[in-house]
Amino acid sequence: MLDPNGPLPPAVYWRRRAVAISVSALVVALLGWGVVALITGTGEPSATTQQHVARPPEQPVAVAADHGPEACPDQILRVASEVGQPAFRAGERIGLAVVVTNTGPRPCVRDLNRMLREIEVTTPAGRHVWSSNDCYAESTNERPVLEPGEPVRNDVLWQGLTSAPGCAARQERVPPGDYLAVARLTSIASAPTPFRVVP
Repeated sequence: MLDPNGPLPPAVYWRRRAVAISVSALVVALLGWGVVALITGTGEPSATTQQHVARPPEQPVAVAADHGPEACPDQILRVASEVGQPAFRAGERIGLAVVVTNTGPRPCVRDLNRMLREIEVTTPAGRHVWSSNDCYAESTNERPVLEPGEPVRNDVLWQGLTSAPGCAARQERVPPGDYLAVARLTSIASAPTPFRVVP
């Protein structure tokens, strides 16, 4: 059966057999591939895989650390002194205030410790009459956030008595006359606010 018999030369039959064997092997290989493809899927990447491949690499997102507002520099702070009314009677308590305003564009934090702020009363000639810090030495922990344009008030009630630094001198009632109130926060001073004590 292996010997080719026929009118043609033996080489022709051998070539035909080789072609038939090759075609049969190819058909078997294709059938095998088809069976494997049916079992494992189509062979194409899944939607999840395609999406992952098609998506460009994500860029790292910079997240700014939230450190809160910075400290207020002196240049953006306005300090003002306020007097409750233009004139008071001798012996009457006088309402005064230190007002601090952030004039900058952003919120900032400032130390408003009780010992860092002061309101002083002087004569028009500049002689010291009284200060909120003369007889008061208690420190406080005050670091508020100053919003732009929003004043922060610290009210003081003056008894109308004289005082000296360190509370060294005896306190006496101030006589009627003209006086000035000047507010300070560390080295920042306000313009003087005039008022009068009347009999």
